[in-house]
Amino acid sequence: IFLLPLIFIYTLFKSYRKQAIDKLNINGQVIYIEKVLNDRFFLKNREIYITDIAGKESYLYHRREEQIPSYLHKRSEGAEIKYIQQRGEGNYSGNYMVNIPSFLSAYEGEIKNLIDYYKPAGRTYVLKIYEYE
Repeated sequence: IFLLPLIFIYTLFKSYRKQAIDKLNINGQVIYIEKVLNDRFFLKNREIYITDIAGKESYLYHRREEQIPSYLHKRSEGAEIKYIQQRGEGNYSGNYMVNIPSFLSAYEGEIKNLIDYYKPAGRTYVLKIYEYE
């Protein structure tokens, strides 16, 4: 009878220890962020996944064999002006997209909190809710 409280506290400690170790093993890599999100909502088929955002990147220089139209022109050519933006300027949406099934749209705030906790500093993301079949 005297050991029951100690056994209860010990099992609580073991449970907390396992949670702490799991939390420390997660880093900012995409595969781990996906794992945390899918484990949190008990999803077995990886319904939450992360993809890159296809952006419009402008490059100043290309190889000649690529034959890509140049954005740098002489004034005498009268070409359209092209402004080159640095990262963070203009319409910049994020570094990656987190795709969430529609049945989890009510948990959007909780998903954002988990991503904000585990994402690397300085990285931005966009949530996209897709129709789950």
